[in-house]
Amino acid sequence: MQEFYIQALGFELGSETILSESIVADIFGIAADCRFVKLHKDGFMIEIFEPLSLRLQEQMAHRVGINHWGYCVTERDILLETLRKGNVPIIEIKRNGRIVYFLADPDGNRIELRECRE
Repeated sequence: MQEFYIQALGFELGSETILSESIVADIFGIAADCRFVKLHKDGFMIEIFEPLSLRLQEQMAHRVGINHWGYCVTERDILLETLRKGNVPIIEIKRNGRIVYFLADPDGNRIELRECRE
């Protein structure tokens, strides 16, 4: 997951730590220590939680995360071309007379690629 966001979308590693079972239980109701990674780019932060327990990793492997989030870029066509050259599958959906572009991260979270408007 971390490598996907760094390599495909240009995020940078902010920090990485281990969160204790008690903190993870308070946040998610999951009793497990987790690897916790923060990635940053242009004022946006992604937090990745990865259980250290192999049993929980297996349980969560088939769980799809949030429905989707939007990633605003100034030159979407250039990013789309770069992603396609890197063999990152792009999902194109026609909606309201225009094409909306999505990609999926390794956990299946949908990311809408939006053109920034200033």
